[in-house]
Amino acid sequence: MQLNIKQRFTVVAIYITLILGIGYYFSNDWQFLLDTNNNLNAVLIATGLSLILSVYITEPYFSKPVDVITRWIAIFLFLIGLNSKQCLSLAIFWYWACAIFIFLGLFLIFLHGFKKFEKQQRIATDFICKISRPEIVFTILYFDIVISFFRFNKQEYPLLIGFGFLLAINKPIIWFVNFISKQIKNINSLSGPIIFVGNIIGHDSTDLYKVEIETDNPFRQLELKGKLVYLENNTNGVVGIIIREQILVGKKWLEVLSLRDLNKNLISFDLKTLLPLIGEKSIFSKSNSVYLLNIKDLDEEARNSINSNKINANFKNLIGIVWEGSSINKIKFNKLFSDELQKERGIGEGSIVQTVIANEDVLYQIIDARTDEETLEFKDTHGFTIGTAQKLGKYIIDSNELNTVKWLPEIYTPIFLLDPLEIKYDANCFIGKLPNTNYGIPIKAPYELVTHNTAILGILGIGKSCLTFELFKKLVETTEVKIFCIDLTNQYSREIPKYISPNLVQIEFNSVSIKNLKSNNLDGNPDNPSTWGNEELYKQTIKTEIDSFIASTSRVITINPDLHNVSKAGSQFKITHKVELSPAEKVRIISERLIIHASSLGETADARYLIVFEEAHSLIPEWNSIANEGDKIATNGTAKVILQGRKYGLGSFVITQRTANISKSILNQCNTIFALRVFDDTGKQFLENYIGADYSNLLPTLEERHCVAIGKAMKLKQPVILELNNKDDIQIS
Repeated sequence: MQLNIKQRFTVVAIYITLILGIGYYFSNDWQFLLDTNNNLNAVLIATGLSLILSVYITEPYFSKPVDVITRWIAIFLFLIGLNSKQCLSLAIFWYWACAIFIFLGLFLIFLHGFKKFEKQQRIATDFICKISRPEIVFTILYFDIVISFFRFNKQEYPLLIGFGFLLAINKPIIWFVNFISKQIKNINSLSGPIIFVGNIIGHDSTDLYKVEIETDNPFRQLELKGKLVYLENNTNGVVGIIIREQILVGKKWLEVLSLRDLNKNLISFDLKTLLPLIGEKSIFSKSNSVYLLNIKDLDEEARNSINSNKINANFKNLIGIVWEGSSINKIKFNKLFSDELQKERGIGEGSIVQTVIANEDVLYQIIDARTDEETLEFKDTHGFTIGTAQKLGKYIIDSNELNTVKWLPEIYTPIFLLDPLEIKYDANCFIGKLPNTNYGIPIKAPYELVTHNTAILGILGIGKSCLTFELFKKLVETTEVKIFCIDLTNQYSREIPKYISPNLVQIEFNSVSIKNLKSNNLDGNPDNPSTWGNEELYKQTIKTEIDSFIASTSRVITINPDLHNVSKAGSQFKITHKVELSPAEKVRIISERLIIHASSLGETADARYLIVFEEAHSLIPEWNSIANEGDKIATNGTAKVILQGRKYGLGSFVITQRTANISKSILNQCNTIFALRVFDDTGKQFLENYIGADYSNLLPTLEERHCVAIGKAMKLKQPVILELNNKDDIQIS
């Protein structure tokens, strides 16, 4: 019986009118109302009126044991006062029923609280309450009285029997009341600014309501998302905004979010005067009706409250509301944004969104999404998308820093696509920015790029080298570090002068030293390995060249070990040939000469020297990727240098496209990570330890000039997808 209180009273009024009409028609006066000896009084007043009052007013939903006792006592007293009770067909049944149900009701009340019989009590209570429902008891009594007293009356009998069936069925009267109610609402919607939309059928929180639009409502066919409505609250209206629409076969459901003012009170106003009300806390609606709101009809104060509400003012950027399953570090949200907004703003992985935690604006980054389905009604289902966003923190513009904000937003809190303030972004001051914003992320401690080591990982041609050169530029501008670039590709010698003044860049070692290496690469005594090749000369040459570079004004040197003609004895005994030193072995020699020089200067917390391993998978390979045993020994030697180098101000950059083939003992020392697009599972699994599974899964789909960054040098406490600078904004030529 889907009737509100107004409709129930209307049904009662119709039945009372029918009772009065039938009684007056047969008796031609009103005496039957008070004359208990009149059989019409028994059937219409004592029975019919009791039935409709019980069903629609006193017990519309359920009965209690006390109601059962009261009802059967009333029936018993009615039977005693009935003058023609000897003519009542089921009189004996009614006396026994009164005695049994009164006794059972009293007995169950007496047993209440006895836990030993709690289950039996529930069963017995449910039985007597259902059997004693007014629509059952009074309907049987009504027909018993009619059949007993009026079966020989040709006029009264068929009409009273028909009226009894009307009481039992109810449907025609209920349909009539619902029909009239809808017509009144439609008339109101056509005669003034009040336009009926639908009725509230439930709510998920104090602010989120579900509204149903019936099939015959013309608004079912219109797009209502973003429209302001008011939810009827007795004589008051509480302002809300439609945030979502769900289509069913015969209906349409809306989700409405109520709006609050700056003091967190619901924005409410008087429906008659349209004046704002203060301090409304919740909705207790008589009719649960929802109407479209024309803000122009409201008082200026109410209009200002609505227009200043963040949800209404920024509705175009609303992308969802906080959903179940959110945690302190990540939130789930129900996708609400349109395809047009997605196309316009490029919403997707990496997008920055904003919500509120304890009145503080907090940034999150979208990292994942999944589709799901819910059952709305019967077999109607609705598909939806649940996004996942990682907490970044509160962005402080003055310090260009993400500060931690504790806890998590309340469920159903609105989430907006970040629409940042118009702030200036200077690529020379930052390494990148939050995607599609001007919120820059700087290198807060450039020297820690060196002292705590840095890894730049990604596939070929994705921008690793450009990022590396930009970091060089920032190191040269902010520190005194000397940079040793070991590059087998010769790319560095061509590109670095575009980022750093050529006067500060040295290309390779002294040409005379390189020629000297080649001319002294000789065969020796078959029994003396040290006389073969020029490895010892190479060590001395490296020491000399390092000392020379450090003493010069240059800041960056590019070194290609493949250009260094260095060999050693091919065996330890009966030597017959030389073997060329591999790049890994040459790198070990360079690294060891460098740490010897650094250690001679004593310990320091500052950054002195940086070794850059370009194509690191060839220079410091993993044990299962080595070409010979010498590479394994060489890589272990280089790793030892990296492990010990920090206390002498020596650090490294590891740049590679093949994470699986690089020494993990060295890679594990990298405290700052820039992960660009990566496809191989080994690389993703390794990076998962640093950036988590969610960000690791995003690596294959990262856009160009985007990376996942984390590390001490940037003061980032969690991984962040960054949009890297365009090289045209960084290069000096």
